Parts: sequence; C-alpha cells; structure tokens
Amino acid sequence: MKIWDKKKSVDGEWEQIEKITSEEEEPGKEGAGDLIVLEKEHQRFYDKLRKKIEDFISKQSNHRADAATPYILLAPDFFVLMARLLKDKRVSAKSKTIAGIVVAYFISPLDIIPELISGPIGFLDDIILAAYAVSRMMNDVDKQVLLEHWNGKEDLLQTVQNLVKKAEDLVDKKVLGLIGNVLNKKK
Repeated sequence: MKIWDKKKSVDGEWEQIEKITSEEEEPGKEGAGDLIVLEKEHQRFYDKLRKKIEDFISKQSNHRADAATPYILLAPDFFVLMARLLKDKRVSAKSKTIAGIVVAYFISPLDIIPELISGPIGFLDDIILAAYAVSRMMNDVDKQVLLEHWNGKEDLLQTVQNLVKKAEDLVDKKVLGLIGNVLNKKK
C-alpha cells in the first residue's frame, strides 16, 4: 500500500513510499498510528491550493498580502490535518464532525471571504476556522494524534495559539464573529 509520508516532504512535494507496519501494531488492526492516506480528491485539492497560494504570493506586494502571507501558507497544512483526522480511528465522532465541517468549508466556494473574489486572501477565514477547530479539538483528541497528522513546518499548538490571538488583526470583528458561528451552530 502506498501512503504520503510527511517526513518525506520536500518543498511541498510529496513522494510515495511503501507503508511500513511497526512491530508494535496488532496484526489486522488498522489506524493505530499509521499516517492516513489522502484520497486523490483531497491530494489534488492540496496541490492546487498550494500552487494558487504560491503564485499569489509571488505576484503580491501590498501590505495586507505581506502581513497575511505566513498565515495563508498554512491553508494546505490545515486542510490536510483535517482530512487526516476525519479518517483516523482514534478521533471521536464529535471531533470528526468538527474536522468535516472545516474540510467542507475549505472546499466550498461559498464562504465568508470568498476566494473567487479575493484570491488566496480569502483563505484567511478558512485558516482561522481551522485554528478554532483545532483549539476546540485539543480537549478531545490526543496531542500526539494531532501532531502526527500535521505537515506544517511550525509547531502546531504554537501556530494555533498565535493564529487565534492574531485573528482579529487579520480579519475584522464582524467576520471573526461569523467564523466562530460556523462551528457554534454545528454542535
């Protein structure tokens, strides 16, 4: 079986490697720490998103884009995290519901800051929603499970804390309230 290994990531490109089952795993027990395979649909979305963001950043020179760049680059990593959590058997149904909401929000063209109108700056609401989701999931999902599925270069927990603190600077308060409502009404 082939999987995408985050440890083999080179500049956002992924190599396929053979799945290696650890001796600690029980035979026939799936999902006990394996890196989750991204379905082709999700992998294509990840690749398209990464390319769109990189192209946008290379063409921008305005202050808002510059300030948002480090956060916009988190979009593909948060998307992959949520897609992997959806498939991990160690994640509760409650947290899978939250992850599902975030994945659907990323994929949907209809959201608070639409990417079709604002370009990759439109991913700021998706990223803030994902950070709120991870923050909420931290009470339910083992920290090690979250870290296993994180592809980002920065520490996940620190990234979430920084993003939640910085959210009000990235989007206005009204947008922030709407983003919070996406998770609150789906309990």
